[in-house]
Amino acid sequence: MPVSNSKLRKPDPFLMNEDTVNIAIAGFLKSKGFDCESPLTGRQRGVDVKASKGKIQVFVESKGSQKNGLNNDEVFDHGQIVNHLARQVHTLMKYATQYDGADTIYVLANPDIQRIRDEYHRIGKMVEKMQFICMWVQQDSNVVVESPEDLNEMLRDLNLL
Repeated sequence: MPVSNSKLRKPDPFLMNEDTVNIAIAGFLKSKGFDCESPLTGRQRGVDVKASKGKIQVFVESKGSQKNGLNNDEVFDHGQIVNHLARQVHTLMKYATQYDGADTIYVLANPDIQRIRDEYHRIGKMVEKMQFICMWVQQDSNVVVESPEDLNEMLRDLNLL
């Protein structure tokens, strides 16, 4: 159930919905020379952000810290954050099965909020073993990329690191 951010023991420093995450990720990828389809918004179904550069394809599954359309203090509670991360990993595993290829990058994208990072770090080693990368959207919409070490060279070549 959503909770009031202001009533959290450590309130999130900013609120960001999934649409905002998608728009920030698409803008980041475009700024790095990727061709990017329009990011999904609202209740659209499919790949949240899909981009390509040469023969490299990128598939992004995003979540926010609050529901799309809310402009108030409500944020997702701990159980919802856990569920969202599990759904992100599950969705990316489906994409990896469907679009299997050495030239494909799979991304979990989230607002860079400590509650989400803390829960991610509980599963991070396994996410890295699956060769998924993380894109963390800052309050100012800048993006921080984190990846398994063996993908760093490719990501540097793509100007993502």
